Amino acid sequence: MKKAKVLGLAGLLGVLVVSGFGHEVAAQAGLAIGGSASNYGARTLAPGFVPDPVAIRVTSGGNINVSSLGLGAGCVGYVTRQPDFILHMTGDSSALSVNVNVPGARAVSPTDTTLVVNDPHGGWHCNDDTNGANPRVELHNLGAGQYDIWIGAYQANTRARGTLNITEL
Repeated sequence: MKKAKVLGLAGLLGVLVVSGFGHEVAAQAGLAIGGSASNYGARTLAPGFVPDPVAIRVTSGGNINVSSLGLGAGCVGYVTRQPDFILHMTGDSSALSVNVNVPGARAVSPTDTTLVVNDPHGGWHCNDDTNGANPRVELHNLGAGQYDIWIGAYQANTRARGTLNITEL
């Protein structure tokens, strides 16, 4: 009887991975998704928001290795469990973008940052080094809802102070 239960559980896990739920299960084991707590606050914005950009002072880094979560291509860096910022969009934006600016940032250094975003539909969007060593993620036409945003440090055990910018410009 125990052997049948173990085989049943193994089969269920196999189905979840093959069906695409593997990314969500892995992420949920490491990152807090869809909650209300964040390291640097939350904001509700409507398409066409003013002022644009919205700028939030942040510090990158954490102890969770994003590349070990299997979120997809370009998902790298070290982040905290809870998001650094939560964005609530009240409508669809055709030009929404988030980026991190660390003055003087250099690739593969303590000032190198990454971005990880979970969109309202559970999709993952990641970037490293779009603007020099500063990341940018385009979130066009993904609809209303909650966007969880993490600012990662490319290297383990490093932190960089910078600005998270949310813009439609």
